[in-house]
Amino acid sequence: MRHYILALVTFFYCATANGQRKCGTAEALQQRVKEIPSLQNIIQNNENKMMLGQQRQQLRAMVEAIPQTVSVPVVVHVVLDNPALVTDAQIASQIDALNRDYNAANPDISQVPAVWQARIGNSRINFCLAQRTPDDEPTNGIVRVQTAAGQSFSISNAAADAKYNNTGGSDAWDHSKYLNIWVARLSGNYLGVAAPPGTGYPVEQEGIVVQYTAFGTTGSVGSTYNLGRTATHEIGHYFGLKHIWGDDNGGCTVDDGITDTPVQGDNTYGCPSFPRLDNCTTTSPGIMFMNYMDYTDDACMHLFTAGQVDRMRFVLENTTASLITSNGCVPPVMVNNDASLVSINAPDGKICNNNITPVVTLRNRGANALTAVRIWYQVNNGALTSYQWAGNLASLQQTTVTLPSSNVAIGSYNLKAYTQSPNGQPDGNVTNDTADIRFRYDAEATLPFEQGFENDSFPPPGWDLYNPDHSFTWERVRNVGKGSSASALIRNLGYNTNDQTDDLITPVIDPKGADSVFLFFDVAAAVFTDPAATGNAWDTLQVLVTNDCRETGQVLYSKWGPNLITRPTAVQTEYIPTATEWRRDSVDLTAVSHKGKFQVAFRNISNSENNIYIDNINIVTKSVNQTLREKGVLVNPNPTDGIVWVTFLEIPEDLLQVSIYNVQGQFIMSRPAAAIGAGNRLTFNLVNEPNGVYFVKLIYRNRANTIKLMKVR
Repeated sequence: MRHYILALVTFFYCATANGQRKCGTAEALQQRVKEIPSLQNIIQNNENKMMLGQQRQQLRAMVEAIPQTVSVPVVVHVVLDNPALVTDAQIASQIDALNRDYNAANPDISQVPAVWQARIGNSRINFCLAQRTPDDEPTNGIVRVQTAAGQSFSISNAAADAKYNNTGGSDAWDHSKYLNIWVARLSGNYLGVAAPPGTGYPVEQEGIVVQYTAFGTTGSVGSTYNLGRTATHEIGHYFGLKHIWGDDNGGCTVDDGITDTPVQGDNTYGCPSFPRLDNCTTTSPGIMFMNYMDYTDDACMHLFTAGQVDRMRFVLENTTASLITSNGCVPPVMVNNDASLVSINAPDGKICNNNITPVVTLRNRGANALTAVRIWYQVNNGALTSYQWAGNLASLQQTTVTLPSSNVAIGSYNLKAYTQSPNGQPDGNVTNDTADIRFRYDAEATLPFEQGFENDSFPPPGWDLYNPDHSFTWERVRNVGKGSSASALIRNLGYNTNDQTDDLITPVIDPKGADSVFLFFDVAAAVFTDPAATGNAWDTLQVLVTNDCRETGQVLYSKWGPNLITRPTAVQTEYIPTATEWRRDSVDLTAVSHKGKFQVAFRNISNSENNIYIDNINIVTKSVNQTLREKGVLVNPNPTDGIVWVTFLEIPEDLLQVSIYNVQGQFIMSRPAAAIGAGNRLTFNLVNEPNGVYFVKLIYRNRANTIKLMKVR
């Protein structure tokens, strides 16, 4: 994995002292800007927009009535090896603390020095635990996910791993309707990290992550950060606030963009006494260390200023305005009979035979148990197919249902399914009855098969892409190829993700009983890291073959690092191969093709090195020698002048070894069955043996077979 050496001054700064408040927001954002430098412009434009917005907000406050009080729905994802460590009561205590802090109703606000009492701001933002899910079902707003024992999450990408089911975390709820808070064990002694909107994070990562021992005011919370101020601080970042010292690393030329917070040189730890002076504010009343956006202990944090409130209200009412209109705080009204189709699980995407058997997920969203429902499906505008389901599905439970199969021709399709008459009654909510999905059935290919990516369509007709993270994947690149005008490329240089898999998959190929099948392709690749480095995680190119539409696959080719690259030196800019930097590789597909129809997948496993190209893919057949076909084994050439090959039509399961003896019965040489290589072949070298008669003895578990061999010059 390549290493970046890049300095960046960001608008968040977090200290690193052990045992003191430690925020991961800045470092996470730094990492993203290093990976995607264009984000710096996005961040700066967002800052400019907030500066103008808070000024407009101040003008509004002068002429308009007090802003309305709003409620923001919150979903709390507890992602721990023991999620019970954070109780419902602890979560409720955090929501209560937020409501006090954001409405200037915290009892310790009286400790704000008199000189700043007039600057205290009231955001009139309330927070509630969500009362309905994104699918309009009842909820308590708490999701608990159990991780592996002792698992903690890095603040990299704002602790992104905590935010996805497939990385051991919990998927966000709709960011437009909910403020997502993840409560987890953060590594590196961090208390929290925010992914604010407008800073280039994927929307499903927006929200905050809080160390579980600094969340709420009771339960597993620690002794220093026990008033819920870590969440108050991180949500301040979420709504656009900088740290009060201006994030300029101790300088006095940049402040936090808020006019009613004093200029401050650096963060403040612990519980200092008032007044506190520093290099930027050298006279009383000094710096506002009791502000929620400083680094003091929870017991010494007391206020947001009116200027900070103006910025937060601007972000809320403009960048995240949909939170204001969300119905997440309102419990849904359940009807008695409500059968819903959550999804269609199959068919999906590319299918490999023309017989489809739809599988759907049926959910009971009604108050009554669901005992019967009619399910219909339709392919394009074809005839309706029905299925009468019967069972006993409790309220808010779901099950998979397999529907009757049908056949389709070659083409692309939309499959729509819907429910009707739950428990023999009218459905109380028809808005969730229907689900649909797209799939296609492509024409099969025959041998010989060629693909040079010369046409603009990508993936080519009949091909498919597997791109599970919906990020970088295989693409067509023009004007780069092995004697051609295009090739397939994956940009590992910009794909800053470890061990992510992406497949480029051929159509289904019918070998039609071919004796032997071989794949040939051109490859060009480079690495970012010195190829001589040891212990490095390299990009990997694999060739897999599947006979069951990717349900399973066999790896027949795997190369990485020095074994893969075609430029022998590290390349730290985007690699584009020269005409001579291509290599022709081959793979024997015979064993898999004998199982029937197959697909070939070119798999990239990224470790952030550099680009990999493939071109001029050819899959061809070769005829089997008639003797090999009849006897199952062939010794050739016979006579030989030295090199002898023992080739098997199929590798015998009971073969132990192959030995060679001279005419006097003296042992010459032997090779074990495990040494059989490409082409089902063992190689022997008799160059230094005298001319004459030899015997090739095939030794099986319970038998033997001898073949006469002549050596001549």
